[in-house]
Amino acid sequence: ISRDRFESFMEYSVPEILRVPLEELCLHIMKCNLGSPEDFLSRALDPPQQQVIGNAMNLLRKIGACLLNEPKLTPLGQHLAALPVNVKIGKMLIFGAIFGCLDSVATLAAVMTEKSPFTTPIGRKDEADLAKSSLEMAVSDHITIYNAYLGWKRARQEGGYRAEMTYCRRYFLNRTSLLTLEDVKQELIRVVRAAGFTVSTMQCGWNGNGTIQSLSLHEIALLKAVLTAGLYDNIGKIIYAKSVDITEKLACMVETAQGKAQVHPSSVNRDLQTYGWLLYQEKVRYTKVYLRETTLISPFPILLFGGDIEVQHRERLLSVDGWIHFQAPVKIAVIFKQLRVLIESVLKKKLENPKMSLEDDKVLHIIKELIKTENSN
Repeated sequence: ISRDRFESFMEYSVPEILRVPLEELCLHIMKCNLGSPEDFLSRALDPPQQQVIGNAMNLLRKIGACLLNEPKLTPLGQHLAALPVNVKIGKMLIFGAIFGCLDSVATLAAVMTEKSPFTTPIGRKDEADLAKSSLEMAVSDHITIYNAYLGWKRARQEGGYRAEMTYCRRYFLNRTSLLTLEDVKQELIRVVRAAGFTVSTMQCGWNGNGTIQSLSLHEIALLKAVLTAGLYDNIGKIIYAKSVDITEKLACMVETAQGKAQVHPSSVNRDLQTYGWLLYQEKVRYTKVYLRETTLISPFPILLFGGDIEVQHRERLLSVDGWIHFQAPVKIAVIFKQLRVLIESVLKKKLENPKMSLEDDKVLHIIKELIKTENSN
């Protein structure tokens, strides 16, 4: 390198505390009873900006990891502090473990930490889009990738390397990405097991004798609920725009807490037109604000795993975080608030007795049945 370039370098690299998300660090400060993370970190050699610490604490409060008015961990926060992963991924893994579908949820979590296995070769975009659309499942990018992963596993199981490569070519999938996905998934399962959670052998999309089949509606409902637990409050309301011309494809627009955004053109939901709520993995800004990796969800998971529920008695309206509204009787709010308390009590019991199995827990069984049967009628 040139002398000018060398002399333009900083004398020292930027300290790690100023480069990384602070949620995990804040969790450990509270776990060690070191007082408020804001005060503690202000005494660091290179203290982060108060706003950055505040944002980390707001996220921890929002996901239910710490109390609203004091720097104290909830049972969920105590469990999250034991997992060396991003807090949202950690919350997904914990709920995957307690609802008995960790293997599948660990795959979804791996999908969220790694790049998508779908590829778009130059000059073959239409073919690649068509191949991805043929694997589309459950109005969800996350579950579509999981479906592609299941198909890859099935091809390996039934036909070995040659069948696996044929499958990857047909659906424009990167085999190396799928192998990485598998490795990350196994590592996440090891992390959850090390934190004291027993890992159920149940896998969504597998039957009892170990062969791979497609996901059932009940399995999809459970996976979407756990995705909601992890990704909330990355959520928006679809702005339904009915087209006069049925052949015209309108871009899916979504109203989020921060304003309008468009579903990214790479999403299977890019031209989705319906009433409902959309989870998204990340929001990016190019010429427009786009939502990447989206999943259509129903009200129950939002009421179970969303923010604070308020009741407007006269209008018979439930609101979550002040802007997500549902028309429903007041007793529905009471039921869901109580279910949240029960989930917290289960996590507290697990904290007090790490060896306790949650497989036969009645509370969790009721919640699972509620999630699975929401759209059955």
